[in-house]
Amino acid sequence: MEIGRRAATTALLPALEQTRTVGLVTLPGAFVGMLLGGASPVAAGAAQLLVLVGLLAVEPCAVLTMIEIVARSGIRPAETARSRG
Repeated sequence: MEIGRRAATTALLPALEQTRTVGLVTLPGAFVGMLLGGASPVAAGAAQLLVLVGLLAVEPCAVLTMIEIVARSGIRPAETARSRG
């Protein structure tokens, strides 16, 4: 679990960084798509917010699931290195 905790933290950093910079560097796809489709800016912003919150909710679940799978399988870093060599 010590290794998994560090890996989980590292895995979540890109998602947090992307969410933090949305709208500053690029215009998000759902927002622009709705605007080009004729929606109001408020509706487009609400749709983009829904997408971002959905991604932020799913990514930690995926990381926790992978950590659980690895922890239950009994794979150890030293064993995998020996089996490849």
